[in-house]
Amino acid sequence: MLLTAFARPATLLRHYPARLLPRWSRATFTSQADNAVPAPVRSPAEIATRSACLQLVLARWGMEMALKMGHGNEETKSQALTNISLAAQESIIQANLSGHEKLLMLKEDGEWNLEDLHCHGHWESLGILLWTLARVKDIPPYYEMFSRPQLFNATGIQPAKPITIHNFISSAEQHYQPRPTAQFHEAVNKAEAWYWRAHAQRLLQTREQLGLDGENPSGSDPSAPSSTSAPEPASASTRLESSPTMAANPTERTRLPRSFLKFLKGLPHAIDQASDLALEHHFIAAKTDGDFGVESGALYGNLGHPQHNIPLNDDGSAMEIPPTWMPYKQIDDSGHFLLSDIAQHRMLAFGWLAGRVTDWDTDKTQLPNVNPVSSLWAPFNELEVEKGEGEDKE
Repeated sequence: MLLTAFARPATLLRHYPARLLPRWSRATFTSQADNAVPAPVRSPAEIATRSACLQLVLARWGMEMALKMGHGNEETKSQALTNISLAAQESIIQANLSGHEKLLMLKEDGEWNLEDLHCHGHWESLGILLWTLARVKDIPPYYEMFSRPQLFNATGIQPAKPITIHNFISSAEQHYQPRPTAQFHEAVNKAEAWYWRAHAQRLLQTREQLGLDGENPSGSDPSAPSSTSAPEPASASTRLESSPTMAANPTERTRLPRSFLKFLKGLPHAIDQASDLALEHHFIAAKTDGDFGVESGALYGNLGHPQHNIPLNDDGSAMEIPPTWMPYKQIDDSGHFLLSDIAQHRMLAFGWLAGRVTDWDTDKTQLPNVNPVSSLWAPFNELEVEKGEGEDKE
């Protein structure tokens, strides 16, 4: 990750909202968490309509992937694409597709680029919406994706039969039973925690690129001249040299607010504190090495990594194996990308449900808090950072 926002420190902070907590109050957290999360403000018809739009876009995504990979019968794919296109022209769909979704659906068959294909993350958004409608029972852990066949089957929508879109929306209106408030609150709090941890990972990478690994938060000034600074670890130096931004200007550290550098140095401790509280409130299932525990088998199963030597019971069924937990920080880049993708797209859906997000195409790295309690996770006020941008530098 290149630190493209180095020229404006406050921009960097806004780009990666910290939401980290050196000053957590457990009593305050508990009392506010129980009451602060708003219930969904979207109507059942709105939720079902947004779900139908997502399902058609994801159906098109599936066919675009098949075209790219050369899978399936050509005539079958062509007919499927025609059906999806016709279904998307239904007035209720046309009126509710987002601007970006409309552009995707208007592209010629086979013309989606790699960036377009990244919309697959919306499977996770669709999962949250269908969970809210009680069409799926549970939300998987934040290192495991929703089952795509389960999501498609949950709506009964068939692109070849546009009437099924109207049937789904009508059924959602007639049979909607809201999730219990406490259950919705718990789901939002968990989403906030994992969304925060994804942001924290980006800041950890920033910390490493700046060569702050191994420095004591109370130790020497990180932006002092190199003759008095602690030696940077070899791994960090290698990364700095490989980054055009950093290699072109090795003194970028001096352009960041002192408070931000101090914060970055204390980040591992903040993550350790966050993990304690997340475990206490069941936002995570395990704490490992001072971090959120990630079940590696589930995560890498999402990525298609082969699972070898799974022991079998006498009846031939797979034997239950205790989960293998890895600290979030030790997951590889592909794993971090997936963890972030899951957290962002689920958080997008919760933000939209609660009325905090009005533009479905919004930047998913800049989603607002749904639960005001998350403000307790911030080490300093962004307005204070902005105000001190020209003052608090080395």
